[in-house]
Amino acid sequence: MKKSERVRIVTPDELIDILEKHTYDALFIHNFLYMPLHYMWKIPASIKVFWFAWGYDIYNTPKDHPYISIPLLHNKSQALLEELRRTQNKVSDFTKFKREIKAYIKKSVQYKRQNHNDEPSVYKKAVTRVDYFSGVFPLEYNLLKEHPEFHAKRVVYEYTNPADWENIDTEIPKIGHNVLIGNSADINNNHLDVLDYLKGVNFSGKKVIVPLSYGGSKHYANTIAQAYDHFFGNVCISLLDYMPREDYFKLLSSVGVGIFFHERQQATCNIEELLRHGVKLFLSETSINYKHYKSVGYHIYSLQHDFNQHTLETPLTDEQKLHNAKLWLKTSNKEYRLKYLYDIYDLLNNQKQ
Repeated sequence: MKKSERVRIVTPDELIDILEKHTYDALFIHNFLYMPLHYMWKIPASIKVFWFAWGYDIYNTPKDHPYISIPLLHNKSQALLEELRRTQNKVSDFTKFKREIKAYIKKSVQYKRQNHNDEPSVYKKAVTRVDYFSGVFPLEYNLLKEHPEFHAKRVVYEYTNPADWENIDTEIPKIGHNVLIGNSADINNNHLDVLDYLKGVNFSGKKVIVPLSYGGSKHYANTIAQAYDHFFGNVCISLLDYMPREDYFKLLSSVGVGIFFHERQQATCNIEELLRHGVKLFLSETSINYKHYKSVGYHIYSLQHDFNQHTLETPLTDEQKLHNAKLWLKTSNKEYRLKYLYDIYDLLNNQKQ
């Protein structure tokens, strides 16, 4: 995009005013929570609403009543979450008083800006206004269809970085021998529970890389860093600070094995970056991630049943690496990704005729 004036930042009220006064065919919502959901039914009926889900907006929202309800935490991570919540609640009376004052001011002065996105009734009503839905994985659409208020039709949209199109090849990838565990400091990584499957395995000669620079609290990140340092000793590298993209990808190039213990769709950019470069992946066999990548045909493995000393030391064969790389390339090239947008354009154009 060459002209900055084509980008306009507006409030929800201004958005509704623009939609009412001008002629638009569609509203694309990237992550449901970027739109205050009680504004959804203010959108003019003539406008088609597209929801491109990211993950958090369906697996973690509404709070305590997620729209797709699956167990996200394993035992140790669930216990840690409860402990962290108890620690948060142990604050001084003065701190509690300050929080109450801030909450009161926010409610009284900024009430119109409250989006009520964590109210199940508001969320469900907003869902009824969606005409088209695209999840990160196709099976997410099937999970949403189980809700009676969800009647959107399925479209396909996938985020992409054009820079990746310039670095695509089908040669057999060369990988390192280090181990990557998780993608962030989000507790959905189930970091503590991963350790149960690594006992008795010798990581000598390898570095264990644990990204913890985003996605969760510093308290959680520091807790996990300490637990992993205790478990692995000086072979562990806990990434507590942000890294430039180029440096992070360089670090990924030293990885030969990746372990991801999420249960929901999550960490897909990291997972696919590793798949395309021939890294051997172990995922939770009960996860949305595992079910998707298995159904597509990738060579991936179960952390629960496949991980041991032998599988850690045995890389994918050259044929398996090339298979994963070509499978990724099949839907990640420029023409394929642009076709998603052309299909959406044709859909809207046909409806106008």
